[in-house]
Amino acid sequence: MLKFEKIAKVGDIIRAYDFKPMYGREDCFVEGKVKRLDSTYYMGYVIDVLTDSWSDADDKGRVGQEVLVPMQASMDFDARIINLSRHKDYV
Repeated sequence: MLKFEKIAKVGDIIRAYDFKPMYGREDCFVEGKVKRLDSTYYMGYVIDVLTDSWSDADDKGRVGQEVLVPMQASMDFDARIINLSRHKDYV
């Protein structure tokens, strides 16, 4: 089984980090609604991006785009993907 294979299902909202959060470095992540699972390149969640940590008033970043979030990556770390639909502070 892949590390994050069971973390979400279609319709859930997830946060996926691009890099491991570290002291002294801004967090880099996207949040979005899971549209489907895809295995074209690797098994992952296809999400519609709702929030992008890189976005600002002048640049929406990846907001509104469809992004493939891998269920496992070589640089994996605990909590790389968080299911916000199940997170008590998000619901």
